[in-house]
Formats: sequence, C-alpha cells, structure tokens
Amino acid sequence: MPHSSQAPLISDRQDRERDDRRDDDDEELLRRDDYYDDGDGDADADADADADEHTLPPPIKTTGVQASLFIWLLTFAAGISGLLFGYDTGVISATLVSIDSSLSNRELTSFDKSIITSSTALFALIVSPFSSVVADALGRRRVILLADFLFVLGALLQAGAHTVTFMVFGRAVVGAAVGAASFVVPLYIAEIAPATHRGRLVTTNVLFITLGQVIAYVVGWGFSVYGDKNTAWRWMVGLGAVPAAVQMAVVMYMPETPRWLVMVGRSALAKRVVHRVAGGRPSAMRDAEAVVQEIEIEIRSERETAVNGANGVNGPHEEEKQEDLAARANAPATNGDRSNAV
Repeated sequence: MPHSSQAPLISDRQDRERDDRRDDDDEELLRRDDYYDDGDGDADADADADADEHTLPPPIKTTGVQASLFIWLLTFAAGISGLLFGYDTGVISATLVSIDSSLSNRELTSFDKSIITSSTALFALIVSPFSSVVADALGRRRVILLADFLFVLGALLQAGAHTVTFMVFGRAVVGAAVGAASFVVPLYIAEIAPATHRGRLVTTNVLFITLGQVIAYVVGWGFSVYGDKNTAWRWMVGLGAVPAAVQMAVVMYMPETPRWLVMVGRSALAKRVVHRVAGGRPSAMRDAEAVVQEIEIEIRSERETAVNGANGVNGPHEEEKQEDLAARANAPATNGDRSNAV
C-alpha cells in the first residue's frame, strides 16, 4: 500500500522534470537562433546584397558640355536681332503720330497708316519660310548678316522717305529682315547652346524682343517731346540701323553652329566649336567628340527619313517636323500682331 500511494507523486515529479528539460532545450535553441541571426545571418544577407550589387552595371558618368561665358556672349550678340525686331515693330506707333504731312505733302489717311504698319508683318511672313532653305545652304551666321544688312537698309530707306510708297518699301525691307532674323536667331542659339542651358538661352531672344519694344517707346517719347517735329520721326526709324551695324561687326567673329558644320562635312571644326563653347577645358574635348558624334547620327537619320519620304515612306517623326516648320512660319505674323503699331 505505501508503495502504491507514492507512485503518482513520483510520476508527477518525473513529468515536471521532463517538461523543465524540454523548456531548457527550447530556450537554448532560441538563443542559438538569435546568435546566428545576429551574426552569420546578417553576414550572409550582406554578402547576398554585395553579390547583387556587383551584378548590376556600373553607373554611367555623364559630365556633359557646360555653358561658359563665351556661349552667353554669343547669345547676347545673336539676341541683338531680337532687339531690332522689337524696336522696329514698336517705334512705328510714335512715328505715325509724328509724321503729320511729311510724306507725299498730305496728312496720312487710315489706309496709309494701315499699309505702312502691315507691310512689315506681311513680308516677315513671306520671307520666314525661305529663311530655312537659305540657312541650310549658306549657314546660320550668314543669314544673320543678311538680316542685319536688311535692317540697316530698311532703316535708312524709312529715314529718307518723302512719299508713302517709299515709306512702305522701307517697312517691307525691315519686314524681310524680321522674317529672316525671327527664324535663324533662335535656331542659331539652340544649335550652339549646350543641352543643359538651351531653354534659358533661347528664351533670351524673347527678352530682347520685349526690350527692343520698351526702348522704342522711350525713344519715341523722347523725340516727340524734345525733338524737332519735322525730323523727329526720321530719327526714330533711322536709329534702328545702329544696333544692326553693331551686330554686323560682331557676327564676323561669331562661329558657325556645330550642327551646320556637320551638315556640310566639317566635323573637325564642329568639335572645336563645341570645345570652345564648353570653355576650352582639356576635359571637355571628350564631351565635344560625343556631342558631334550624336549630331552626325541625327543628321544621318534625318537624311534617311527624307529619302524614305521621297519614296512614299514617312519616318516616325515626319509629322512632328512638318508641324514644327509650320509653327516657325507663323511665328513672325504672330509677333507682328502684337506690335501695337496703331
């Protein structure tokens, strides 16, 4: 009997000891798992991450051609055409008020004022589409020179006009200059500017147009108040020849755009121009070579697209190019409408 009463107690004690040993074993396993997770587990994860990182391609280092002081000087020199655009379209309002009976020995009629004003926008619209052909054949810089010559000629014709017909002819010559300059100057700046600064540099041409209009209003006010009533308007229109003459002298020292140089097979000179635009640093020569190579690829692709178009197969971007050409053709007329001439 005593033996039978102690048997359950012994059995319970053995069960508790077995459970305690099992708990101790579980805790030991957990400690081991934590050890390996904190140590070798993290090391394995880092090793896997390093392996994945080494399998990725190395990052491409692109320095790019940076803008230098030289490109800003070129932009301002080319922007003089924009200033002439704004001046010639803005000064005519004060001119028409001051002419009185100086033309054809009579007062100007509404039709006279309309034809004098609109002739500039009309010839700008006519000349602008042909400017692209001339710019591709002769170069962007020579078209700027041609526009300057027309600006000077038109200003002198207006200043010396004694009839309405002669005045209209002078305004038409100025319109031809506006049409050529409004097309080729943004093109020149866009083609010679680094890609990272192209937007802001092209925008400066618009700022020059607005500046020219402001100068025209100030000049018109000054001559109207302090000038001789018989000759004040002649000075207003004649002063337009001064910035054009200055630009003619400056353009002689301006380089041609790299894109046009590549088009005519002068890639070596194009590399030197890009290198000069980048500041002439030795490290920029490699970037200049890459830029010229990219231009060569683009021109080759455009020529292939032109051949396919001639054969009845349009390239993937042909519609966009036609829309861009139409937009450029309409630009002079749009700006001419904002001249506030009358």
